[in-house]
Amino acid sequence: MFANASLRHPRLSMLVLAAALVAVPGCKKKGKGTAGPQQSQEEIENKIKAAKVTAKAASLVDLANKDLESGRYVSASRRAHEALEADPKDADAYAVLGAALWRAGDFAGSTDAYRKGVELNPKNFGAVLGLARNLQAAGQHKEAADMQDVLITEDAKQVDPRLTKFWSYYSLGDADNAVKQLDEIFKLLPADDAMLPMVQAFAAFVRPLVGKGPFFVVEGATGSSDANLAPSAGLKFSGATIGGEFGQVVFNEGREECLIDTAMAEALKLAPVGKLKPIDSQTEENIVLIPEIKFGDLKIKNVPAIVRSLESFALIGEKPAVMLGRQALTAVGSFSFDFPKKSLVITKDAPTAAPEGSTELPFVLLTVHAFHWPAIPIKVNGSDYAFYVYFGGLYPSGLAVAKKAFLKSGYLPRTVENPEDAENGIKMRLIEKLMIGDKPVSAVGSHVLVNTPADPGLGNVLSSTGFELGGYLNTGLMSNWKITYAFGKGRVYIDTDG
Repeated sequence: MFANASLRHPRLSMLVLAAALVAVPGCKKKGKGTAGPQQSQEEIENKIKAAKVTAKAASLVDLANKDLESGRYVSASRRAHEALEADPKDADAYAVLGAALWRAGDFAGSTDAYRKGVELNPKNFGAVLGLARNLQAAGQHKEAADMQDVLITEDAKQVDPRLTKFWSYYSLGDADNAVKQLDEIFKLLPADDAMLPMVQAFAAFVRPLVGKGPFFVVEGATGSSDANLAPSAGLKFSGATIGGEFGQVVFNEGREECLIDTAMAEALKLAPVGKLKPIDSQTEENIVLIPEIKFGDLKIKNVPAIVRSLESFALIGEKPAVMLGRQALTAVGSFSFDFPKKSLVITKDAPTAAPEGSTELPFVLLTVHAFHWPAIPIKVNGSDYAFYVYFGGLYPSGLAVAKKAFLKSGYLPRTVENPEDAENGIKMRLIEKLMIGDKPVSAVGSHVLVNTPADPGLGNVLSSTGFELGGYLNTGLMSNWKITYAFGKGRVYIDTDG
């Protein structure tokens, strides 16, 4: 949606206008009255010079947009920088640069470029939408939603700003505000738009919830329970009291909505508030409201959930009662999993600083709304090159790195020749030092993924989100750490010493 991030007005005509001023430097009003304002030769020359600068920047931005459309993000980034050298105040150039850096997997650089574009022109379509997408990935949904109002005021027939607002309200569990956008969205979204079935499915979930909130109400400052990790399945889970019944709760930032097992919903006698056919199911399912989920002294109340069998999550050792998705995880300040000590602490408020012994990292959820891919930046072997990896993969090694990221980290091409697993494109290497923020982890077994795309999963992330992940940090390595997630801040705090 945001690949061609600069919807611009043609500005080459400004050069023609400036040239016209040379031809008629001293226009006067006909008839009575005083002579009109005359321009000096210096003023005319300055206008021509400024118009030439603007025209050069406009041409470079147009070429950069074409590069993006063709997947040439390196060239697009170079042209955007050249445009900014010509005109440092070109918001369109920053919008294209933001899109190019996003494609390159540079989240911080992309966000910075988009924000500069918005500061220069708060109505710049590409910059506003691009920045909002980045903010959503970092959990800043309220800011992402609010900044769309200027675009809607400018042109009420644009569907993308309304979709952006809808996705943010949906992620926040704000059904009332989400539904306010739907009627306009369905008027504007073409019938053959690929996004339509997804929006319809999400609308079916959120419409029955109107007037039944607020949802995900947090009571209590802090709560604690056990913390467990199933490395073979990549699942974090803990015990909790659900509407008075004890059960296991899985924490899954990879999806939006919460799920409740059919047996638990029946045990709690939860009456359906609506029905829907989710995009990940072939059958119609009920929507219920879980009265509360209690972790020690902290409660999450009035939790919307889809009813289905959670037998597929029995890889944790038993069938869980509830799975909490991003909507619930964003509602609390933090979830702190101390896996070595098997303890979980949940806080209502987010940390104001990294817990003692932990390093702070950006935590983003790359999304196509139906599914999310959690990612953090890492560095390897003393390199200054940082790249994002999927945080919680299932490779048997501690780290799996795409060849491109591996080579950019200072390795020579010959180091990835003759992969041990040629069919799957896997080369075994030892990473002498993995940097998690400012925390080094020594001697990490690694797989270098030498194919292009590196593997189907990373290829899917790239094709779905446009963002290039550089590998996987795998669940088995995480099992030795203490990890604090602050979803609403877009931050994760990691203590690699456990």
